[in-house]
Amino acid sequence: MPLLSIKEVKTDVRLGLWFMTESADEIAVFASQYDLPECKYKSEARRHEYYCVRMLLHAILGNDCPTIVYDENGKPSLSDGRRISISHTKGYCAVIVSDKHEVAVDIETVSNRVDRIVSKFIREDEIAEDTTTRLVHWCAKEAMYKLFSNEKLAFDEMRVAPFELSDCGVINVSNLRQDIMVEMEYYSTKDYMLVFTQSS
Repeated sequence: MPLLSIKEVKTDVRLGLWFMTESADEIAVFASQYDLPECKYKSEARRHEYYCVRMLLHAILGNDCPTIVYDENGKPSLSDGRRISISHTKGYCAVIVSDKHEVAVDIETVSNRVDRIVSKFIREDEIAEDTTTRLVHWCAKEAMYKLFSNEKLAFDEMRVAPFELSDCGVINVSNLRQDIMVEMEYYSTKDYMLVFTQSS
């Protein structure tokens, strides 16, 4: 199975990454070995995401794996009270889990799509002059939106502080509505951008 990694990125915070190379039917066969909730989606793409996320969650937590539930804002959590955040993009899915902390993750396949929508998500007081930096901004704001899902933040209500781009690093992102700053980590590869965070 194409499990890329599981890391304890902080005490009580585990991050998993799955490379979605198998078909929806192939991963459903793997999933049938475990007591997973039946997938109700008809779309092959949605079924693929469904099983990949749950197989990754099982890889992170082991046999004692709770079910994923969603609140009225669409924010996921685990049936045993643990926190979870989920993201998927073309070819990859990411899951971050914590017993105690609120968590958020976003992953995006590297492409120039963000260059075509810069005005949608980059503020005038943010510095994002190339595709990779824009991908960091995009993923960071998506993660911020998930972290404060009940607020339904707009892109212009979040601001990424200037940073020096590298293969991995730490960035500061502000929820301007509450004047709260959140520290996030990012990993940049030739294939994807990954950003994640956890509450203190």
